[in-house]
Amino acid sequence: MSSEGLASAKRFLVFALSALYAIAAAAGLILLEFDTGRDIALWIGFLVAGAALLLLGELRTPPGIRSAVVVSVGAALGGLPLFWTLLVPIAVAAVIACSIALARRDSAPA
Repeated sequence: MSSEGLASAKRFLVFALSALYAIAAAAGLILLEFDTGRDIALWIGFLVAGAALLLLGELRTPPGIRSAVVVSVGAALGGLPLFWTLLVPIAVAAVIACSIALARRDSAPA
C-alpha cells in the first residue's frame, strides 16, 4: 500500500475510533449500570482519554514517532473498556500497525 493510502486509512480509523470512544462513553452512562462511582470514572476516563489522545496524535502532533506513540497509546487506552467486542480490538490493532508503519517510513533515510 502506498504511503498516501496508508495515511488516509489511518486517518479514517483514528477519527472513527475517536467517535466510537466518545459515543461509548456517553452511551455507557445511559445504558449500563455501574456498581460504584469508581467504575463510572474508569469507564469515562479510559474512553475520553483514548479519544483525546487519538485526536491529539493525529491533528496536533507532527508526523513521526511521537505521533505514532500518542495515537497508539490513545487507541489502546480507549480500547481497554471495549475489549470484549470483536471490532474494536481489530481496529485498534490496525491503527497501531498503520501508525508504526508510517512512522518507520517517515524516519527511513531517503
